[in-house]
Amino acid sequence: MSFRSPVAGVVSEKKALQGMRFMPGETLYQVTDLSSVWVIADVFEQDIGHVRSGGKATVTINAYPGRRFAGVVAYVYPTLNAETRTVPVRIELANPELLLKPAMFAQVELPLAARVAVPSVPVSAVIDSGTRQIVLIRQGEGRFEPREVRLGARSDEYVEILAGVREGEQVVVAANFLIDAESNLRAAVSGLSASGDGAASQGGERNESMRPAAGAAAHRGEGTVTGVDVQANTVTLRHGPIDSLKWPPMTMPFKLANRSLLQGLQPGSMIGFEFVERQPGEWVITAYRALPAAAPDTGAAAAAGNAHAGHSHANH
Repeated sequence: MSFRSPVAGVVSEKKALQGMRFMPGETLYQVTDLSSVWVIADVFEQDIGHVRSGGKATVTINAYPGRRFAGVVAYVYPTLNAETRTVPVRIELANPELLLKPAMFAQVELPLAARVAVPSVPVSAVIDSGTRQIVLIRQGEGRFEPREVRLGARSDEYVEILAGVREGEQVVVAANFLIDAESNLRAAVSGLSASGDGAASQGGERNESMRPAAGAAAHRGEGTVTGVDVQANTVTLRHGPIDSLKWPPMTMPFKLANRSLLQGLQPGSMIGFEFVERQPGEWVITAYRALPAAAPDTGAAAAAGNAHAGHSHANH
């Protein structure tokens, strides 16, 4: 009695032996059609959003260096491996020469769709507190502006900036300080209360306007006034290190909590001051006192780099 296989292919498993008894439903031979094969690629969690069924894929095999095999994404599995943080993706390949063997290892390249060019910065320029991302924009000699950004795709060295930075702006890419917690980025100033207008600061007298409520984060520093803008109610200071924020010496503008604090401030004045972050990136002086005329150490400037247009692609 003869039995004919319903498919053509290669016998990959043979269980039948002459004289052996078998029951209905038992497997005698396993026949595999290798004219097309599957490759299961593990795609990282952060990249799986770019993968779509029907997309093209390019596969390389160590056994055939320099040769590339074209495939198609047939299925994106609905589950994620919690240990490796990857999602399996099934890729179908034609294999007319039978070069591709079961259990071979392969490398898969999944090209991303064309995207509009956006600015990108070195990965080291982004300060991530866990709840938001900040870059420091260079405003001039010794002056920096912290700015919140929205990130896009990233490579090993660069990350896209979808919002918050314009092409050509200079960003800090290396410095002697790090801000690694939300508490260093945002001062708790919601409970500010008025305590009356102050008088001009002379002979060590203290000018105060609004003091933070108990528990609010206030910071202290010393610096030299380099500019006063009465209309904007701001003062520019060349200050020394701010230990509580791990800031290096720099020159930067501060808002004043009350216009009465403008009294007695003029370029060249030496002051010790208290300030809070009223809103993200908005530093407000709440009190100050006059100091003897001895310039604080202004330190060294942080290294800066240019934001540039471009986008990255990921290989898997």
